[in-house]
Amino acid sequence: MKRPFAVIGFTVFLTIAFLFDKETGVTVAAFAAFTVALVIALFSKKLRRAKIVPICTASGAVACVFLIAFNTLVLAPMTSFAGGTYRMKAQITDEAVLEYGKYYYGAKALTIDGKEAGADVRLVFSVMPDIKPYDYVEGEFAFYLPGVSDEIYLNANRSNGLLLGAYPVSGEIIIHETPDSERPFGYRIIEFRNKIKKAIYKVFPDEKGALAVAMILGDKSAVPSDIYNDLRISGVVHLICVSGLHLSLWATLILAFLRRIGLSEKVACVVAAAGVLGFMTLTGFTYSVLRAGIMMLAYLTANFISRKPDSINSLGFSVFVISVISPYAMASVALQLSVLSTFGIVAYREFVYPEIELYFEKITYKKLKSALLTVTNALLVAVSATLLIQPVMLKLMGGFNFATVISNLIITPFAGGAMITSAVGALAGLFLPQAINPFYYIGKVFLQYIISVSGLIADMEFFRFNLNESESSTLLGVLFIFCAFAFYLACLFKPKPVVASGLACLIFFSGVLIPSCIRRNETQVRIIDTGNGVSVLFSHSGETVLVGCGGTSFMGGVKIFDALRTSGNVDCLVIPSAHGVSSAYAVDIIKECRPDNIVFEELPENAELLIGRSNVHSLAETYKTDNFTLSFCELKGKRFILVETDDISSLICAFPVDNLSDLPIEFRNARLLVCRGDYPSDISAHNVDFAAFCAENNRGIIIQNEIESKGVPCAATGGCGDLVISAAKGDISIRRE
Repeated sequence: MKRPFAVIGFTVFLTIAFLFDKETGVTVAAFAAFTVALVIALFSKKLRRAKIVPICTASGAVACVFLIAFNTLVLAPMTSFAGGTYRMKAQITDEAVLEYGKYYYGAKALTIDGKEAGADVRLVFSVMPDIKPYDYVEGEFAFYLPGVSDEIYLNANRSNGLLLGAYPVSGEIIIHETPDSERPFGYRIIEFRNKIKKAIYKVFPDEKGALAVAMILGDKSAVPSDIYNDLRISGVVHLICVSGLHLSLWATLILAFLRRIGLSEKVACVVAAAGVLGFMTLTGFTYSVLRAGIMMLAYLTANFISRKPDSINSLGFSVFVISVISPYAMASVALQLSVLSTFGIVAYREFVYPEIELYFEKITYKKLKSALLTVTNALLVAVSATLLIQPVMLKLMGGFNFATVISNLIITPFAGGAMITSAVGALAGLFLPQAINPFYYIGKVFLQYIISVSGLIADMEFFRFNLNESESSTLLGVLFIFCAFAFYLACLFKPKPVVASGLACLIFFSGVLIPSCIRRNETQVRIIDTGNGVSVLFSHSGETVLVGCGGTSFMGGVKIFDALRTSGNVDCLVIPSAHGVSSAYAVDIIKECRPDNIVFEELPENAELLIGRSNVHSLAETYKTDNFTLSFCELKGKRFILVETDDISSLICAFPVDNLSDLPIEFRNARLLVCRGDYPSDISAHNVDFAAFCAENNRGIIIQNEIESKGVPCAATGGCGDLVISAAKGDISIRRE
């Protein structure tokens, strides 16, 4: 067999990616099916000689064994701590990452409840403790499953090795400082990485520096949320996730330099391999870095022994190695995107590009031929890199973003220049002042180009089409059946491929465009589960309004930001009050999301300095856009917000209320009622279609039971997840996420 590792690696990859979030019983059944198929293949002389069937079935069975073993030996023991409070001693393994107003640390739990653990845990602190990497912390911690309120984020965290989180609950946290002389080699790497970041920020002190750090080191923590969202929505977020693009760039530069100074090919390959390993160490051995690094090392090894490298085989080998290290990595979105886009590019270059070269050989004018071939090749590389990742993007983002091809065509080619000039500019900045540093000006242009163009493309909403889960499944199912039928017809009648591909495109685009265009006219209301505080996210026709930013949940801010991930930027933030739990997460939201508009009467402490270029509005005035009308009313010192769209009117009670009878008629006639902490005594007298209550745990359950006894359709957050209401021209549906 020409490419055994390609068959093994991709079989393991697809098997685990499919079974990752299934019950163990399903994995056991799949293992049995693979085993039976393997036995049949081994007994069949024809299949045994072909080799591919026995290798595929054996690889599938091995993948199932990996998954079962990891679930049993690693996941189950760790998740058993979730929901409990235990005394833990842990060693900090990385520096703090500031997200959502909280400080996150990677840590290794040494003991939990007095028993040896050895598990990786992500620690969360509201106030940054005075600790450094490889110090020890000890105290009472509450354990939780990161992302448990949303299955997508729960699986995303698990696939990236984040299985358990913990935060301090009571008493003092004891810190055991490790002397610098006793800190391991990993601490020196962190120090070196920090020196590189300081050098970059010295030359590029603003958001361009944050982007340069992310592109060079993969550290995205300082990238402003609006820029990150623009990169994500425009489909080039891979530029700040260190992967094959980055490794191949640096390895190619090293090889070119060493060859230029006259070193032999073997010596150049050895030095380049050392550089690849050093870069992998510096950027943290993420899954995408591992994939790219293993492929690059395989390429250098082939050059060293004077063999032709096989990219498809080395890609499969890298995937298999990572599956041995961590089976859950196969479900990592970053790795899936990296593997599939790389396979698309490699397959294009091996199977399609030679045919294109032959086709362009018919053009006799060399300059015209070269120009057309370059443009066609760039376009098809961009298409090949994005074609296979669309199913992953469909699951991740709930739709398709056709701007990805354009973004990769006009932004990605400039990423290499941005990385090189930023790195060289930072190095030159150690000796030259900024004013006479030429690489500063060049790097600044490259970085600003990426920021500006990604923002421009992200604003082009007509490129994006959203689908719900059932529509996505139906579309993919129909396409699968059609492809199978087309393959059957091809075997029988040899029809022209153009006809089959044309019909497939027709099914695909009609299945994407029609439901998405219908949904763009819907209003979605998400009551976020933040405890005893109101946070309601409205979305309609691409515009988002966040009413309230309060809550009492320790992880409430994280839940708000999780809800905001799919909607991107916040067009309007309404702050009902500057005091207490009503604005618990206001400062973090303003800082991270930079809302275009902020409606308030008074801002929380420290928020004034963060407003920046946001437009400010008063709660004494009606706020109106093409999609929303927000009206405000204050009664007995309590704030009420009426949010109206073409589909639904919603009354938000930012504070616990006794009754609604004294409110203006348009407020009392709202179809959706959202209350905090309690319900009005006259609720049954108002013809609301649905009532939602923001309350904590047991209190939420009590309220829900009491209201249901009055005959009013209702639900409470109560620590059970967000409530999502979809409304379209009078019809509403409710689900919990």
